[in-house]
Amino acid sequence: MPEGIQVQLKGPLFTNAGIITDKEAGKFIQRLVELGEQRLDQVLKPRPGGVYLSVQQARKGQATQGNYRRNIAGVTKGLKGVIEDGHPKRVIYGPWLEGVSSRNQTTRFKGYASFRRTEQWLQSRVKPEAKAFVHRYTKKLNGT
Repeated sequence: MPEGIQVQLKGPLFTNAGIITDKEAGKFIQRLVELGEQRLDQVLKPRPGGVYLSVQQARKGQATQGNYRRNIAGVTKGLKGVIEDGHPKRVIYGPWLEGVSSRNQTTRFKGYASFRRTEQWLQSRVKPEAKAFVHRYTKKLNGT
C-alpha cells in the first residue's frame, strides 16, 4: 500500500492562539488536497499506448481505462488531509504500481512512484499557496 500523502498544518499561525481559524485552515488543507488529486490525475492519465500494458499488449480495446486513477481520492478532516488510492476499499495493485510492493523487488518493474513524486511536487507548492491563502485571509479579516 502506498503511504498516501498527508497534509497537516502546524506552527504559531495555525494554533488556537493564531489568527487563522480552524475553519479557514481547513479550507487551505482542502485546497492542498485538491491540488494533489489534480496532479495525480495528470500523472496517471492513460496514454494512447496504455500506461500499464506494454506496447505489444496494448492493442485496440486492451489499453487501460484508468481504473486506478479513478480510485484516487482525497479526504479532509479538520486540519488533516490524506490522498489515497481507493479509500476505503484499497486497490490491491496500488503498492505494485507505486513501487513499494514486495513484488517490485523480484521484477524489473520498479513502479511509477506517482505518490512520491506528487508529494514532492506538493511540498514545493505549499509556501506559494500558503502565502496566497494568508494574503486572502488577512484581507478578509481587514474587511476588504
